[in-house]
Amino acid sequence: MPHELLSRGWVLCLVLLAVGSLCLMADAGRPERVLSLWLAPRFTVVTVGAWALLASGALATFFALASNGIGARLPLFVVLVASVAAVIAGVITAVYTGVLLMQLPSVVAFGSWLVPALFCLSSLSCGVAVAFGVASFVDSRVPFGSALRCLSHMDRAIIIAEAVALALFATFLLTDIRTEAGGRALLTGDEAIMFWVVLVLAGLVAPFILECRYPGGDRRTKGLWIAVCVLLGGAALRVCVTGLASFDVSQNPELAMRMAFAVAGG
Repeated sequence: MPHELLSRGWVLCLVLLAVGSLCLMADAGRPERVLSLWLAPRFTVVTVGAWALLASGALATFFALASNGIGARLPLFVVLVASVAAVIAGVITAVYTGVLLMQLPSVVAFGSWLVPALFCLSSLSCGVAVAFGVASFVDSRVPFGSALRCLSHMDRAIIIAEAVALALFATFLLTDIRTEAGGRALLTGDEAIMFWVVLVLAGLVAPFILECRYPGGDRRTKGLWIAVCVLLGGAALRVCVTGLASFDVSQNPELAMRMAFAVAGG
C-alpha cells in the first residue's frame, strides 16, 4: 500500500491500541495489577493477552515510525520479521478476550468456541474498517484503489463468516435451557434492538452492501460509512455477548430454582 495511507494508518492503530491498554488498566482496577502481568507473569489467558497487547503496541510504534520517515533505511528482512511478529501478536490480541470469556465457568453462555470465533472475526473486520476510515482522509486515494477493493472483498467474506457464527451462537443459546433466556433476550427481548438494529443491520448488512458498491461513486463517503458501521457493529457484538451474563442461569438464582422445580416436577 502507498506510504501516505500506511503512515496515517499506523499512527491511528497505535492510538487505538493505547486506548485498549487503558481499558485493560481500568478493568483491572489498579495499574499495579496490570504491571504485575508483565513483571511477575504466570501463564494464564490474561497474561498472554497482556503480553500480546504490549507486543502489538511496540510493533505498531515501530511501523508508525518506519512509515513516517525511517522506513526507507530499514533492511527488508527486518520489516518482514516485524510484519510476521505483528500478525501473530495481533491475532492473539484479537482472540484472547473471547478465550478468557469462554474459560469462565460461572457463565454458561460463554462456554462455546463460537465466542472467541466471533470476537476474532469482528476484530478482523474492525481492522479493515480502520483502513477504510483512514483512506477517507487521504487526499489521493486513486493509487491504492485496487488494494481497498481487495480489502472490501476480504471483509465481505469475514462478514459472511461472522453472520454464520452469530446464527450458530444464537442457536446454541436457544437449544440449552440454561442459556435460553439470554437467547430470547437477544432475539425478542430487552437486547433485541441492540442485536437486530445495531449489530445485524448496521454492523453486518449495511457494510456488506456498501462494500459491494464501493468501486462506484464517492469512495470517501462510502469508506467513512463502512468504518462507522463496522465499528458500531463490533461494539454492539461485545455488548450483546457480555450482557448475556445477566440472563444466564448461573447468575440468576430465581431462574435456577424454577428450573430445579420444573425438573423435579417432571
